Amino acid sequence: MRTKLALIIPALLIGVLASSTLAHHSVLAEFDSSKATSITGMVSKIEWSNPHVWIYLTVSNGNQSIPWRVQIASRGALEKSGIDKNTIDLAKPVTFEVWPALSEGAGYRHGNGRLLTLSDGRKFDVSDKWPEGKGPNNPR
Repeated sequence: MRTKLALIIPALLIGVLASSTLAHHSVLAEFDSSKATSITGMVSKIEWSNPHVWIYLTVSNGNQSIPWRVQIASRGALEKSGIDKNTIDLAKPVTFEVWPALSEGAGYRHGNGRLLTLSDGRKFDVSDKWPEGKGPNNPR
């Protein structure tokens, strides 16, 4: 019995750890990294949730307002890079470099935020993960 438990417990532990790692989706499976685009708009809402923070903003395109939902890094990662709930001023526009989603949401455009630029010029890497060769100093 002890031998069976000695084999079963490590196998279960490995299974649990592997499943939690696989549960986090691949950024490249959901977003198109070949079509990075820049959007500027007014933030209407911020959801400080985990595993990702969500920024909702309205982007004006001439006489058309386009709602966007932008997924960025986790609260903990953002706090480590100097972003907290008071960093983004809802009364001022922000600019995001985003990878657009491969499929759009109902009633809004969706993207994965890479670089956030505030109206005062401060820039923050808000990405979840950068593919090899890309980053805030080499975003393309």
